[in-house]
Amino acid sequence: MRRSTRSLALLAAAVLTLAMMSPALAHSSQDDRRGGGPQQEDRRAEAERDRRDSRNRTDRDRRDRRARDGRLAFAVNVTHDTVAANIGDGKCADASGQCSLRAAVQESNAASSPAVIKLDAKVYQLTIAGAGENEAARGDLDITGDVVVDGRGATIDAAGLDRAFDVQGGSLWLQKVTLTGGAPSAGEGGGAVRSTGTLSLKRVHLTANAVTGDGASGGAVLNDGGVLHAEHSEMRNNTAIRAGGAIEAVAGTTNLDRVVLAENHTGPAPGNGGGLHLTGAGAVTVTNSVVVRNTATAEGGGLWNSATGTMDVRHSRVNGNVASGGDADQGGGGLYNDGGLLTVSGGQVKGNAADGAAGSGGGILNNEGTLVVSSTVIAGNSAKRAGGGIEAVAGTTELDRVRLAGNNTGPAPGNGGGLHLTGAGAVTVTNSVVVGNTATAEGGGLWNSATGTMTVTHTVIRNNHAPEGPDVYNDGGTFLVDGEPVPVG
Repeated sequence: MRRSTRSLALLAAAVLTLAMMSPALAHSSQDDRRGGGPQQEDRRAEAERDRRDSRNRTDRDRRDRRARDGRLAFAVNVTHDTVAANIGDGKCADASGQCSLRAAVQESNAASSPAVIKLDAKVYQLTIAGAGENEAARGDLDITGDVVVDGRGATIDAAGLDRAFDVQGGSLWLQKVTLTGGAPSAGEGGGAVRSTGTLSLKRVHLTANAVTGDGASGGAVLNDGGVLHAEHSEMRNNTAIRAGGAIEAVAGTTNLDRVVLAENHTGPAPGNGGGLHLTGAGAVTVTNSVVVRNTATAEGGGLWNSATGTMDVRHSRVNGNVASGGDADQGGGGLYNDGGLLTVSGGQVKGNAADGAAGSGGGILNNEGTLVVSSTVIAGNSAKRAGGGIEAVAGTTELDRVRLAGNNTGPAPGNGGGLHLTGAGAVTVTNSVVVGNTATAEGGGLWNSATGTMTVTHTVIRNNHAPEGPDVYNDGGTFLVDGEPVPVG
């Protein structure tokens, strides 16, 4: 009986306590339903902390991955031209929080590691004027870091404002992008890109860029003592006043692999190297490429090599180019060698022209340099003065397994339909074919000068045409065909 009384007393106390707490519990429940209770606020704060921690972990993971890859990555999400709001914070963001191409370049330059800029298949037009500035804030996009631009089909239009990129000692890799509308200040080179660093182009189109004013060279690209490597790319319809309608290389190293140089133009001051021009002691290699329909006001409609340069053209087509220089040592419709070493192998030089008043070397003009041609077809070229296929002005010219066919000269005066030697040079022709060439005056196939030496062995010479010396003509020098001297006149 005492146990039952004690139990009833405990139950009554519990009911009384619950009754006293019920208003506060009811109030708390209402606050929770309204979202304003302390417990709900605590839960929201805790959830926000979790989300923030998660974002931070994600950012750290991304930074760690980029650090492992050695690259930062910026995805451009607007096409308009704006600057970065806070350069060096590692974020590509303009004042409105958007990532523009210019802002991405500025952040990439500020980064301590290489950076990748990703574009979309849209047009990105430069609109912030101000040439001559070197921080990518105005005019062209200056590159001082190590930057990759993955265009993914994008077009960057400089819109006549300046060139598109200026690589100032850093490195720039461009891929799957078109550069157009480049036009730097008068007298400056590199219509689309000027580079003193390392420039790599892969699947890049450079079109309708131009440089103007005295000394302006490199309608598309100026490689100023740096390294240029281009592959699977095309440079078309670019122009330069001085030289290098598409590319001007000032010393340095230039490598083209499976590149198209088409319909580029130089002139008139002086107008050399319609497709590519090398100045100084540089090295140029052109492999598996196409050099077509380029024009030069003076020399080297397709390619032009310097007095101290080395140019190696392999397995390439140099076709349909024109050089219009009017002097006897000008021309070189396809290629011009100004005293350096020019090697041509495993390709073709066809349908080029030296159409100036006394233009020479419709296919190739070797001006006091060393020319080595092997396993190459030189056909259908023409020159007004001499050397429909090849004009050699002194120097050394070596042909091995070369087909000289269907070239022609005339009428000023029109000598050496296939090959013409001027001055005290040396020419050797070995294991070759000289056929179907035409000269208006002398030497339908081969023409040797009064002071020249020409040696021909194991070579077919036939069906060439000229009023004097249909196949060969010797103007007084030493001319041997398989050991037999060719008479003078």
